[in-house]
Amino acid sequence: MAKNDTISVLGATTKLVGRVAGDHGLRVEGILRGDITLGGSLEVAGGANVEGDVEAESVDIAGALIGDANASDHILIRKGATMQGKVTGDRITVEPGSSVSLNLNMEFDLDL
Repeated sequence: MAKNDTISVLGATTKLVGRVAGDHGLRVEGILRGDITLGGSLEVAGGANVEGDVEAESVDIAGALIGDANASDHILIRKGATMQGKVTGDRITVEPGSSVSLNLNMEFDLDL
């Protein structure tokens, strides 16, 4: 969850085509086709579908995301989720049982 707890919800029966931007979080339960830029978290609920590039504080995918995901914090791809694209974040978790086709981009320190 983003530091700011304000979350907008795109309901399960809603289809939105266009760019979405905001300072807070967003939970997608329906269909969104377009790029997303958030100052908070993005949650793609189970059964939801997002097609577009995402930039957010954190990204939590239980549904489907087709596009690049860039998070300043954590990206979580849950069991049963579908993700296709380039993923960039400080922490990336891919749970067993998810369907992924990814290009991972991470920076890390290697202690030798």
